[in-house]
Amino acid sequence: MIRATILPLIICLSTSLLPAAPPDNVVFRSDVSLVRVDARVVDGGNRAITGLHADDFVLREAGQPQVIRAFGSEDLPVDVLFLLDVSASMAPHVQRIADASGHALTVFGKDDRMGIMVFDRSTRTTLPFSTNREDVHQAFERLLREEQFKGGTDVTRAMLDAANYIGREGRQNARRAIVILTDDQTEMSRDDVAVMRALTRADAVLCALIAPDALHTGRASAADVDPFGGLLGPNAQRLFGNQIPRVLRMISGPRTSSAGTSEIAQDSGGDSMSVNDASALRLTLARIRQRYALFFSLPDGVAPGQERSIEVDLTPAARLRYPNVQVAYRRAYTTPGNASSPTADARRPNSPSVAPPAPNEL
Repeated sequence: MIRATILPLIICLSTSLLPAAPPDNVVFRSDVSLVRVDARVVDGGNRAITGLHADDFVLREAGQPQVIRAFGSEDLPVDVLFLLDVSASMAPHVQRIADASGHALTVFGKDDRMGIMVFDRSTRTTLPFSTNREDVHQAFERLLREEQFKGGTDVTRAMLDAANYIGREGRQNARRAIVILTDDQTEMSRDDVAVMRALTRADAVLCALIAPDALHTGRASAADVDPFGGLLGPNAQRLFGNQIPRVLRMISGPRTSSAGTSEIAQDSGGDSMSVNDASALRLTLARIRQRYALFFSLPDGVAPGQERSIEVDLTPAARLRYPNVQVAYRRAYTTPGNASSPTADARRPNSPSVAPPAPNEL
């Protein structure tokens, strides 16, 4: 017979499925398995609400209420992967992030890790996960010297690669987040569903820092190109009307389009900010640290490899104390033990394959 004990909250809980580690004053068998859900709670002004407790939340799995078996907040470590767009026009925005990193990274604790991946039409890991903030700052400075900032871009491919990397290399005892810096303009097709599935498998949230489309590659306008000495200037609307974008595509060749980065970030439980905000990086990292972690028991009879739905809200009593709050979280999780390749449905034609996460990290 297993003897029931009272254990302190162990912060080294898995990001998806793990042996139970109960919080203070909670008693249950030590062989219970727990699933973690991360949630961010903000007020009407998008300011984080801190100081909530487990009994302030309501959690449902596949529509069924679940007991919150363990609970954590800023005491849990995080793994953050910076995903930086180094295509043409992005150099000043990467410089802005590099300059802000010294102050912004002070929100992290000694057990938090950071890594850097860059992308244009392909991805490259320039810094594996490290707890040393100076390593991160130096890696920013190094890539500013070494990257040419002149390639095209495939944002969807980059998000898929980043999700697979953090799913493979992220610690089981840490919450996982990808912070992407991009102008959201991609030459390749957009695939929100594949990216969300990859983020769900990796148990990672996406936070976006959006830069202006400095080259205007995603917005066809009469001011973009004027090869006929004014034909597409003041007379453009009269001559071409709503055909101006089509005419410009014929003249200047293929254009880019939105990769849906902001929408994907919101659906993953993260958020999106303009990189032009001076405090954007620090605020983004602080919000990652301020997320709540709610743990519930994996329901009996759930088959491995399923994508299951989750709902998280505040109790009516908590909503009376905090009216107009919003609870952001990823609305699905993948049960462990999927026999199929976790990246099979995330690959696209003519895209390089990505190594799947190790089975014990799904």
